[in-house]
Amino acid sequence: MVNTEEQRLDIIKYCNLLLNGYLSHFEQTDNSAQGRMITQLKWLKERAENHDLPLPISREKLGSLLYIYTNGEMYNLYKHEKPILEQYNIETIEKTMTRIISLTYKGSLLTKKEYFPYIERVIDALILLIEKSDYNLEGYKTEFIKDLRDIQKRLKKGDIDPPLGAYKSHYPNFIPAYRLIRTHSEGKKLFLVVANLIFNGRRPDTWLTPKDADRESQQLLNDITQL
Repeated sequence: MVNTEEQRLDIIKYCNLLLNGYLSHFEQTDNSAQGRMITQLKWLKERAENHDLPLPISREKLGSLLYIYTNGEMYNLYKHEKPILEQYNIETIEKTMTRIISLTYKGSLLTKKEYFPYIERVIDALILLIEKSDYNLEGYKTEFIKDLRDIQKRLKKGDIDPPLGAYKSHYPNFIPAYRLIRTHSEGKKLFLVVANLIFNGRRPDTWLTPKDADRESQQLLNDITQL
């Protein structure tokens, strides 16, 4: 968990996306989920703008954000309000809230396009480890590697927007593969790096810059190559 200028600016950016977008159609009030979310996001934004938002932030201070996100109350609307939601993409709203939670509650750095080449390299390292090891993936090996290659292909095209969310809806082989890989420390480590980058949209704390990511991802690949 780190505290960087990048995170501070990202918090302001993503709070603004909701405040000036979907939430701009609602009043700031304690009587609705949207109103409480406005209060929460304004507080985060103001603290970030004042350079007074040390990360990570405790659950108690993020109660509205975490509760409303988990329960989906952002979309509980009166009949006359339903046309508001029709103007927006729910998946985009969910991604924005997920990123705010990653930044504030997790204190994480976000996955961004300039880091895609280094994610591809970490995936290469994971595939190489699987191919070189004696991991028993019980018939999932081929399909899991195919999923990993598909992610690489999408990264190359820029046709991916982390976080993707749950594994099952996108890449169902990830869950059984992880259950089998997690008993091997090196495999578990690489798997979680990839899963966090893609499905949670969070990059390692040490990937402060693309230069850092280049160096560390190459080291990961070198380590696996030398096994």
